[in-house]
Amino acid sequence: MNPIFIKKFLNLILNKNLINLFYVFFFISLIFIFLAIYFQPFAGDDLIIEAQVLDSINFSEYFNNVYTNWSARFSFIFISYWIYSDNLNLVLYKLSIIPLFLVTFYFFLRKIINIKIKFVSIDFIILFICLWFIYPVIDEAIFWTAGSLSYLIPLLFSIFYLSLFNQINNEKKNVFVIFFYLVSSFLTGSSHMQVFVGCFVVSSYFIFLYYKKNKKIFMQLLGFYILFLLGGAFSLSAPGNFERLEVVAFETSIISTIYKSVLFIITSIFYLGDVQSSLIYFLLIILLFSFFSKKNSIKILRNKSDFVWVFAFLFSLIFMITATDAMNTRTIFFPIFFLTIFFLKIIFLKYDPNYQLKIKNIIFYILVILFFLESFLGSVTNYAYKKEYDVRMNIINDTKINSQNYAEISHYTIIPSRLTYMLTPEQDRNYLNMLSESNKIKIKYNESFPRSKNIRKSIKFFFR
Repeated sequence: MNPIFIKKFLNLILNKNLINLFYVFFFISLIFIFLAIYFQPFAGDDLIIEAQVLDSINFSEYFNNVYTNWSARFSFIFISYWIYSDNLNLVLYKLSIIPLFLVTFYFFLRKIINIKIKFVSIDFIILFICLWFIYPVIDEAIFWTAGSLSYLIPLLFSIFYLSLFNQINNEKKNVFVIFFYLVSSFLTGSSHMQVFVGCFVVSSYFIFLYYKKNKKIFMQLLGFYILFLLGGAFSLSAPGNFERLEVVAFETSIISTIYKSVLFIITSIFYLGDVQSSLIYFLLIILLFSFFSKKNSIKILRNKSDFVWVFAFLFSLIFMITATDAMNTRTIFFPIFFLTIFFLKIIFLKYDPNYQLKIKNIIFYILVILFFLESFLGSVTNYAYKKEYDVRMNIINDTKINSQNYAEISHYTIIPSRLTYMLTPEQDRNYLNMLSESNKIKIKYNESFPRSKNIRKSIKFFFR
């Protein structure tokens, strides 16, 4: 190949102006992500939770109702009461998700993976986008309001709690920071049982190590660890857990339970049979190894402490055996997080920010373009979905106001993107039956077909 051409090509991909342009594309993509979150309409539990909040006299009544009848996810109870009590609060919450997610991810890289990385840098954006495509069911865990309270928020608290046990840079903390970590410790234990189990494995291992090797650090961490355990105890003992198990559990044989459990654990690393997602996961991990690990040899596995994350992965899966019929892709969200930490700890064992491969810039450009396309299509899809949702709810409300008996609505015709949480047609039918009972009207579908509108075709024929 012509050496002059190669030189010009390398100068182009290393050009600072081009890099800055793609930084702009990345931040525009984040705006599209925010729009996708904002346009995501209520689905599933959202209206149920909103009704519970509005029907409660005060927070105490709402807390008691959820704690005794559903679960003791404390962060969920506190934040959901604030969000669903006022539409402005809902908007503020949606507005805060992406900035909070970015800052926490940066904190995660520095405090748990132990790498000194700039917030606005090629390395940071590559890692952010790679992990963005790795996360399973982000439509439910991030974009769906009720789902984000159950998955994203506990994930963020767990990152702050787990960072306490990384004492490589033991910084002094002021009283406000200490208070924040105390709250995070309790909420990590009480926000989601898979989080509790995984974090229990990790923090118990490190608290034992510090007890053996460094009593001073052990005493510093003991209060946070006890609060974490108390949060888990309160959550585990909630009457609502047993009520909920009765709803999701079905009578089944021991053989069936063992079969489902083994199948779930074995296929979890393959996203429960989602071949495309599991392929993306492994390819991205290999990609990160290629770019950031200077020495790929068996020696990178010498740090035994890294394997505690594998045990966190396994035990957070095993815990789900208690509710085999509730196993789905959502239930691998936290286990995949723990497993990914294991890989990242190995990859960045000897991270050198000055170690730069020229091809990294090309991958950076490709990843930003893919992220931009997904965020743009997701925001447009959710906008179209929101319009269909508003039309449907207006028909139902008008029917109720006009004291009519029947409301005829269409199926959701939009085909969901990866950033769109939408009920299946069967779930949607059950959801409408619930709305029929609460509004005392009969709701039926018209002759439209579900999930028949492809947003990419709509963009293609925008100008006909």
